[in-house]
Amino acid sequence: MKKLLIYEDKNKILPTGGPEGYLYNLMIGLKEYNQNDFEIEFLEETPNKTKQKLKEFYMKLPKKIKGKLKCLNAEKFYKSMKNDELINNKIDFSQYDYIHFHYTFDLYKNKSKLKDYKGKIILTSHSPEPYHLEYIDKIYDLVNDKSVYKKFAAFEEFDRYAFERADYVFFPCEEAEEPYSKNWDFFDKFKREHKDKFRYILSGVEKKQVTVSPEEIREKYKIPSSAFVISYVGRHNEVKGYGDLKLIGQKILKENDDIYFICAGKEGPMYKLENERWIEVGWTNDPASIINASNLFILPNKETYFDLVFLEVLSIGVPILASDCGGNRYFNKYKTNGIVLFKSIEDACNKILKLKPDLTDKDKIQEIKRELKGIYEKDFSSQIFAKNYIELLKSI
Repeated sequence: MKKLLIYEDKNKILPTGGPEGYLYNLMIGLKEYNQNDFEIEFLEETPNKTKQKLKEFYMKLPKKIKGKLKCLNAEKFYKSMKNDELINNKIDFSQYDYIHFHYTFDLYKNKSKLKDYKGKIILTSHSPEPYHLEYIDKIYDLVNDKSVYKKFAAFEEFDRYAFERADYVFFPCEEAEEPYSKNWDFFDKFKREHKDKFRYILSGVEKKQVTVSPEEIREKYKIPSSAFVISYVGRHNEVKGYGDLKLIGQKILKENDDIYFICAGKEGPMYKLENERWIEVGWTNDPASIINASNLFILPNKETYFDLVFLEVLSIGVPILASDCGGNRYFNKYKTNGIVLFKSIEDACNKILKLKPDLTDKDKIQEIKRELKGIYEKDFSSQIFAKNYIELLKSI
């Protein structure tokens, strides 16, 4: 039996987005899918209580001070990375046949230790753009100064090294590569020269359980039972398309008094549209019930990799209107009225109004729900995900 190390702390793997959410669903699937080919291990770090308290203190600081600290920490972090001060010396890599990294920076941290490693290194980069840009974006959100992109441009080296050192690079599908191709000059040339490194495996998710009825949700948020409701769940930032969502909402709400928007997720750095039919739920541990209470889910990403929430919404059976970009484009292959892509604000508004009659027709919506749940069960369940993951490992 071969040994695989998934390089992520088991204690951080939770039903969220990003690598942690991806691995949470993989773990669920592996428990359901019996396989005897691989012994799979995760990192198990001891929680650092001091670090956690410092993080809690930092979160309470004013934005301006957070920005200054973030810049100072980034400079210190860069030097530590370059000087091999962040190597994981707790683990003997040689005992593993495979190591699967889920952050490019983690791979770079261990570059010296990996020099003599004889096994296979796998990389999955989950961010909706090259990770060094996502890292700098977070600094920019605090300081609002574009000079940080030049100041910290050298972080690109970490991403470049990770892709070059990996023996295999896993993406969910080719469409998910779009934000890398679009935002990183290195990527297209690298892929042309290393096509043999690229492998594709669709993500999967645990079926979302609805715990509160649509009637209760609508009553709680004072939404009429006859209203057409559009839901959104996610971060409130530009990359996730929250700015475009507000523009869509502004136009739709102005011209249609029977439509409501309900959004879940912590506000900031962008905030709600001021309209009584725009409802912000805030952070919730039950987004499925919010989604299930709507007629249509909207996913307006400016850039996207392969958003897990898309798959979660499929499992609930709610129709999806998504931006025509990145991993969203993969879903063009499914010929259903329950998945529609839009190219612009105007196009999104037109498609909402075009979809509305079918999505308020009881017979048609039941048919669409069956189609969407069928797509989920066939291609995106956590068990299918685990099966495909094991088969891919066996092939490399």
